[in-house]
Amino acid sequence: MENATVGTTLNEDTYHSFLNFENIVFLVTVLISLCGLAVNGIVIWLLGFVIKRNPFSVYILNLASADFIFLLCAIVFFIIFILKLQISILVSLVVGLTITSWLVDLSLVTAISFERCLSVLFPIWYRCRRPTYLSTVFCFLIWGLSFCSGMMECLCEQLEALPCVLMYFVCYVLFPFALLVICVSSLILLIRVHCCSWRRQSNKLHLIVFLTVLIFLTCGFPLGVGIITCTISEVVPNCPIVLHICRLLSIVNSSVNPFIYFFVGRHRQKRVWKSLREVLQSALEDDSEPTSGVETQSSCTT
Repeated sequence: MENATVGTTLNEDTYHSFLNFENIVFLVTVLISLCGLAVNGIVIWLLGFVIKRNPFSVYILNLASADFIFLLCAIVFFIIFILKLQISILVSLVVGLTITSWLVDLSLVTAISFERCLSVLFPIWYRCRRPTYLSTVFCFLIWGLSFCSGMMECLCEQLEALPCVLMYFVCYVLFPFALLVICVSSLILLIRVHCCSWRRQSNKLHLIVFLTVLIFLTCGFPLGVGIITCTISEVVPNCPIVLHICRLLSIVNSSVNPFIYFFVGRHRQKRVWKSLREVLQSALEDDSEPTSGVETQSSCTT
C-alpha cells in the first residue's frame, strides 16, 4: 500500500513538473514568436512592396512568408493552450498549416543552396541560360505541394482510420533527398568560395546561404526528425518533451533568419547609419548577375 502511495506521488510530481516545463516553453515560445513575427513582417513588407526583387530575393520573400505563418501558428497554439479550447478542426487546421510552412522552409532552403551552388559552378549558364521566372515557378510549386501535404496531414488528424502516407514519404524520400542536396551544395559552395576568395566579388549572398542552411540544420531540421520519430516509433522516451524542445528550436530558426540578412547587409559598411531598406538591399544584391545590358551580352557571347 505504501509503495502504491509513493508511486502515485512520484507520478503526480512528474506530471506537475512537466506542466511547469510546458508553461515555461510556451511562454518562451510566444516571446520569440512575437519578435520573429515583427522582423519577418518587415522583410515581407520591404521585399514585397519597397525593394526591387531579383531571383534570390524571391526565395527570401517566400522563406520569410513561410516563417511568418509558422510563427503565427505557434501563437495560435499558445492561445488554444491558454483558453483550453477543444476544437479539433481548428487544432488540425493549425497543425496542417504548421506542417505546410515547415515543408516550405525545408524545400526553399534546399532550392536556395542548390541554386547558389549552380551559380558558382556554372556562372555563364546562370547568367545567360537560367529562365527568368524560375524562382517564381519553383516557389509556386513548393507552396502548392507543401499545402497539399499539410492538408492531407490535417485530414489524417480528423480521420484516424485513414492511413497517412505523408510521414513515410517525408521520412524515406523528402528528408534524405533534401539533406543530401543541402549538405553537398553547401560543401561545394563553401569550398568554391574559399578557394576563389581572391576574386573581386562580394560573398554576401554566399554567407547568407551558408548561415541560413546552418541555422536550419541545427534548429529547423530537428522538428521533422522528432515528429517522424515519435510518430513511427513508440519506444522513444519523453516524446512530448522532445517535441516541445524541437518546436522551440524551429521557432528560433524562423525568427533568426531576418537578423542574418540585416547583419550580413551591415557587414563591412563604412556608413554608421543606414535604413533597413538599404541594408536588406545590400545584403540581397546578386553579384552573379551583370548590372548592365552590355555586360550581359558580352558575358553571354564569350
